[in-house]
Amino acid sequence: MDFIQLSRSKEVCLTSAYASIYFTRDKSTWIKLISVPFISNFMKLPGTTTQEENIHIAMGKLDIRPSNVFLDLGCGSGAVSLAASRYTDRIYGIDVRKDAVEASKSKVPGGVFLCGDASDLLPELPRIDRCFIGVTRQIEVFFPKILERAVPDCVIVANLARIVMASKVTELMKACGIFQELLHVQISRGYELAGDFALKPINPIFMVVGKC
Repeated sequence: MDFIQLSRSKEVCLTSAYASIYFTRDKSTWIKLISVPFISNFMKLPGTTTQEENIHIAMGKLDIRPSNVFLDLGCGSGAVSLAASRYTDRIYGIDVRKDAVEASKSKVPGGVFLCGDASDLLPELPRIDRCFIGVTRQIEVFFPKILERAVPDCVIVANLARIVMASKVTELMKACGIFQELLHVQISRGYELAGDFALKPINPIFMVVGKC
């Protein structure tokens, strides 16, 4: 269960390698919760966790097959890798943050997660069938490396928070002839308000899809 789901639950039983805590939303148990190393490290990860709905859309675009090698660039909390592991057991992830790599390993124990720069580590990986990009730092450097490791018909999905980066990735894909589509994804979630329901929007994302 992701932390974002934990924070919205009234009562949750949390089990990890470090602790099992049964809690409600009072201050003392909240403090106890965030003192658990696994949760504490997860909360300190910079960046934005990929929303569950956006992951489902990405999985649909990736169309992962059982024999596919899946690469999660900027694997973060491991939520995307976990979703991909339902389709294939050949999961690889890269992140520059050690805490992110550990979080991904805990979610997908059978995956291979590496800490370091993507441009340095990509040549060490097997050929890639499907790739999810959740990081944009130095993308102009590591994107050509992805293409070098990509098999024919490799599908690449980039999840981006800023339109400037969406435009940049679109141009990168167009330049090498693999661009398929650019999507703007807006999710709103319902909540109770004055005995009725209202919708609260979540920050939109841009999704760029390419196919080799």
